[in-house]
Amino acid sequence: MILRVISCVVACMLVLSPVAVSAAGLSLSVTPTLFEMSAQPLQVWDSSIKVINNNKIPLTVYADVVNFEPQGELGQGKFLPVFEEFTEGKTLAEWITVPSESIVIDPESSVAVPISVRVPEDATPGGHFAAIMIGTKPPEDGHPFQISTSQIVTSLFFVRIAGEVIENGVVRTFIARDSFVTEPEATFEVRFENKGNVHLQPQGEIVITNMWGKERGIVPINHRTHFGNVLPESIRKFEFTWKGERSFTDIGRYKATITLGYGQDERKFVTRSTYFWVVPVKQVLTVLGSVIAIFLFVSWAIRSYVRRMLSMAGVEAYVPQSQRGRVVHRGDVLISERISVKAPIAEGVSDFRSRLEQTKAFMDTLRMLARFVMQYKKFFGSLFAAIVVVYVVWSFLVDVTTEQRDYEVTIENPDAEVTISSEEILYEKEKANTETVAATTTDQVPQNYELVLTNSSDTPGAAAAMQSQLEKEGYTIASLKSDFEESKQRTVIIYDVAVQEDALALSKRLGNALLSARPEEDMTEQSNITVFIGNDFELPED
Repeated sequence: MILRVISCVVACMLVLSPVAVSAAGLSLSVTPTLFEMSAQPLQVWDSSIKVINNNKIPLTVYADVVNFEPQGELGQGKFLPVFEEFTEGKTLAEWITVPSESIVIDPESSVAVPISVRVPEDATPGGHFAAIMIGTKPPEDGHPFQISTSQIVTSLFFVRIAGEVIENGVVRTFIARDSFVTEPEATFEVRFENKGNVHLQPQGEIVITNMWGKERGIVPINHRTHFGNVLPESIRKFEFTWKGERSFTDIGRYKATITLGYGQDERKFVTRSTYFWVVPVKQVLTVLGSVIAIFLFVSWAIRSYVRRMLSMAGVEAYVPQSQRGRVVHRGDVLISERISVKAPIAEGVSDFRSRLEQTKAFMDTLRMLARFVMQYKKFFGSLFAAIVVVYVVWSFLVDVTTEQRDYEVTIENPDAEVTISSEEILYEKEKANTETVAATTTDQVPQNYELVLTNSSDTPGAAAAMQSQLEKEGYTIASLKSDFEESKQRTVIIYDVAVQEDALALSKRLGNALLSARPEEDMTEQSNITVFIGNDFELPED
């Protein structure tokens, strides 16, 4: 009997994300894909699942209920059939009722499948998990669907039964996959363990800072989503990739700090940190070579200056150290002379004044200046090198202490990767912090095109600010992007010829921004207007 039970277990891998199936020319989808509910013993809850037939032919589908439990660390799971002789009414799948007869869905239409959840009196407190499976083949003799031959979509049920609920989670590991990288790009691995008896959805963010403590990226975790749950007594692994703006000045040790909150009854937080180094080897070698060259030049110039200073004091450079500062003149007469550090400079100033007094015409003055610079080229070369060093150090400090930079975040999912820009993150963050107010403009601008905003300025958040402005005026923004290339001084609108009038209106709205038509070979079926925001765009005042 045990072997029979094991052989009937359906180990179907499932990512906890919206599900749709397209196989053998058929397309089938279901909504919602996840039910989350809290319930009391003896509670009855009725609802329905919408099954959508996107095909041009009618479909006959069947519904069945199975239990669900986690498998692996990637948010996957396995479906377990109901064996009442073993489960004795203790599992969620036995509490859910679905139609036993076939369900016919007309072409390109949908059907609401009724469901009912009846919680028994002796239901165990904590989390219970099941799935309703909708497929094109009926269950065989009470067993689950044959996954290999049937098109199936699922809707998951996460039910929380009141009682002695334990909410306890911990960040098992948080690491940067590579501790040393040559570009500002790092992949983070987070393993969150649920030690309680109900499912948890850890939410929070990873904040990345450079060695000066300045923010270089924020990675949102499970924001605005129903998925990303961690089932009881399991570990789930999350992976995120951060890609920062390339800048040699941000070389050094980076710190990534993760803060996650979880729990419904009592909000709890966990925090961990990890470190990694960003060292662009080629750029470092180039700069190191330049620094060595400047150091050698300055060292040579200083030695030349000292030799000149000693020579003016009557001390030859080859005189032994014990005799420097004391010079013998006129036989046995010893003359001591104090060495002045300012003497060479004073001599040069005196020489310059003398030459300047001897010149009258403007052109003679210019020629005199040229000869003077060439004669004292060591001094002026050293001065120029010192100015360059000071400027480079100042620029470096200004750059590394910049509060924010552009970046991208890729959220790794088993089914698909999701990439979001820093502009989208800043927009969502600002939107969450802003109180809801009545819109000043209610008229929606008619758009038969996609409007994309790309931040090409030196100011992070410019595209997010422009989106907030345009949305108040009725525009719909398709996406926000960050431009990692060289910043642009002027705002430029790239448009398809088909939407030229719309581009002209938008240009007028943005202070007569520059316009450029997109080449025909780059056009797509969907008309597009892309605004590359330059440094001439002014952020609105708070």
